[in-house]
Amino acid sequence: MDRLQGDLRQALRSLRLSPAFALSCILMLAVGIGASTALFSVVEGVLLRPLPYPRPERLVQLSQRAADGHLMRFSDPNFEDVQAQSRGFAALAQVSGGASVAVTGTDEPTFATLALASRDFFRAFAVQPAQGRAFDADEQREGGPPVVVVSHAFWTRHLGSQPLPLSRTLTFEGRAYTVVGVMPEAFDYPVGTQLWVPRELEPRLPSRSAHNWRVVGRLADGVRLETAQVELTGIARGLLAQYGQDTRMHDIAVVPLHESIVGSARPTLCVLLGAAAFLLLVAGANVTNLLLARAATRERELAIHVALGAGPGALVRRFLTESLLLSLTGGALGALLASWSVQALLAAEPGNLPRVGEVQVNATALLFALGLSLLLALGLGLVTTLRAARQGPWATLVQGARTQSGGGGAERTRRALVVGQLALALMLLVGAALLARSLARLLSLDPGYRTGNVAVVSLVLPSAEDEAGRLRNVRMQEDLISRLSEVPGVRAVGAVSGFPLEGGPTGDGTFLVLNRPDEVKSFEDFERLVHEPERTGSAEYRVASEGYFLALGIPLVRGRLFDARDTHEAPHVAVISESLARARWPGEDPLGKLIQFGNMDGDLRPFTVVGVVADVRDAGLDEEPKPTLYGCSRQRLRASERFHLAVHGPADSTALATAARPVLRELAPELPVRLRTVESLLAGSLAQRRFSLLLLGAFGAVALLLSVAGLAAVVSYAVAQRTKEFGIRFALGATAGDVLGLVLRQAALLAGVGVALGVLGAVGLSRVLAGLVYGVSTTDPLVLGAVALLLLGVALLASWLPARRAARVDPMTVLRAEP
Repeated sequence: MDRLQGDLRQALRSLRLSPAFALSCILMLAVGIGASTALFSVVEGVLLRPLPYPRPERLVQLSQRAADGHLMRFSDPNFEDVQAQSRGFAALAQVSGGASVAVTGTDEPTFATLALASRDFFRAFAVQPAQGRAFDADEQREGGPPVVVVSHAFWTRHLGSQPLPLSRTLTFEGRAYTVVGVMPEAFDYPVGTQLWVPRELEPRLPSRSAHNWRVVGRLADGVRLETAQVELTGIARGLLAQYGQDTRMHDIAVVPLHESIVGSARPTLCVLLGAAAFLLLVAGANVTNLLLARAATRERELAIHVALGAGPGALVRRFLTESLLLSLTGGALGALLASWSVQALLAAEPGNLPRVGEVQVNATALLFALGLSLLLALGLGLVTTLRAARQGPWATLVQGARTQSGGGGAERTRRALVVGQLALALMLLVGAALLARSLARLLSLDPGYRTGNVAVVSLVLPSAEDEAGRLRNVRMQEDLISRLSEVPGVRAVGAVSGFPLEGGPTGDGTFLVLNRPDEVKSFEDFERLVHEPERTGSAEYRVASEGYFLALGIPLVRGRLFDARDTHEAPHVAVISESLARARWPGEDPLGKLIQFGNMDGDLRPFTVVGVVADVRDAGLDEEPKPTLYGCSRQRLRASERFHLAVHGPADSTALATAARPVLRELAPELPVRLRTVESLLAGSLAQRRFSLLLLGAFGAVALLLSVAGLAAVVSYAVAQRTKEFGIRFALGATAGDVLGLVLRQAALLAGVGVALGVLGAVGLSRVLAGLVYGVSTTDPLVLGAVALLLLGVALLASWLPARRAARVDPMTVLRAEP
């Protein structure tokens, strides 16, 4: 302990005598450790931490696998057969989620995310409500009393944290639901759900092609995932043999629930964590360079210590103690920086990162920061120790005044570190440039609809079980359209059941091409004919009013749009997209064709195609347009409850949304209304890409600054060590330009080697970014060339000042100063 205290005092004294050196090292280490710890905190919270349920490794998600490998949700009959035949699960449950419903009975009307959960749902998670109770048997049947379990966040935000039982009910989907339970704060499945109601309140659908349900389960004790997979494969094959293609299920995929929740975020987070690691390496290399340069200036001092009796152990302890002080101080500052960075990351995160509420700089993250600090301390201490060990004390004393270069080995090490820094910086900058170019490519695409001066009004009207109620909703929708059309500056207003980029659940399915209008009279007829592939197709299903296409500027390609002729009593008509026309009737005129799409809304009346409109990128700019069928809102009444209004005018869309609010408050004062703009939806769809670009670009910029600073330091140190050589060159007739060129050429050589290695590294890691870019090759020569030139230019600019200093050396002064 006495030795340790002495080493600490000596190290503190040494660092206090070089405050600029110590501060530079600490700040560089803090940046590297802070960035790595912040990203580790996100990765640990999202990817590494187990789900907050008992024995979470036993939780799995099941999906139907089609013949082509496509995964889909379960139909009611398929789920019931699998549940009855499987023996490898303690519980299996259906759940649907993602539907946004309008809720009243809260402090203020609001939107909430609803999930239907079947009998064994809470048993599968082995979780019960924190307050109240779950559903009982009498409530889990068709026609049972409507009850609801709410999330902890909904309870605190909208119900005032009132203790159960509550005296009020919640009304949504046309029913009044009694709140019977509040889930624990950590329970969040499906992600973002606020309300759970019994699935059994809704009637089962007998069709095996109605893929509506996620299936979650808990493996039975002693059953491995692989064993369950073998059992489910056998069940799927047995059902296929029994029911034929009706099952649409050639196999069943079973994956851990954790993977199904966070798997989509894994590539992005791993790339960002790798970028933070690169930044840490750049910072560590810079600090190593500073330590080597400082050790070179202290060789005579250290040699005297050795000559006076200091053993190798004393030198090792001295170097390690200094490195430990620098690393631990940098680590402490980095942990503080990580805490601030995580808060900034969560504020900038676009909202689609799963489990984001569990991200924090916790004890695990602090241990990670401590581990990084200790590893850096060990590495930095060993590098300087090994450097000192190569130089004997008497040799250093003898050469003393002749050279202070630190030896060719040290110079080569410093240059190698600079080359490595530049290579890593280039790789980070290439990644950021690829993301930037990909984003620019996406923004240049034509989405197929107007993106400016359009407000989006989302409403959910009261649920209606009969045709009269649905007609009232349609009239309400038309009243809203009429009143909003009268707002000054509004040019067009239209309604649609699923808005582009809206992010809610969409409808898609299989349709039939009919030969005559009365060919399908029942769902049995539909199921029989759907096995004839020449008569089927697949498309997105939307219900829209005539003004929708005008408000969004979706061009009419041929035929007509909906108009006053298309009343509820008239034959049902449809407008289809160009991609649907090409896919189903290539080279033919689709006008007048008959389509049966009753499996989407339960209405078996066929559509007659009356128009073709241009394709739209409905799911996202990076998604190809999908074949789409639009039904008329006055005719397909079952889609009358949930819709979005597009309001187009010459003013900016935010002002349009503000102007629409009084009209909506007057016509629907009791209903929650969500007002947005197409610009905000577009920005939201690209938010994840912008977030990744922001982080990778920031890491690249900091790495560039650190690596260029390292290059400038190496060049400056070399110039200082070669001052006598430059004086002799001037004395022998060299010009300032000759010396300037000599120094810049050597700096350019270092930068060139670093750039070349960085380009090779970027090409080698191109697959890592393959899933994050759109429309751009990960080995795009334009990006590689531009970043390489940028790095070379900045590196030469940073070397200019020390090169100018070399060119201004006075040979007489230098020669007089040297013996």
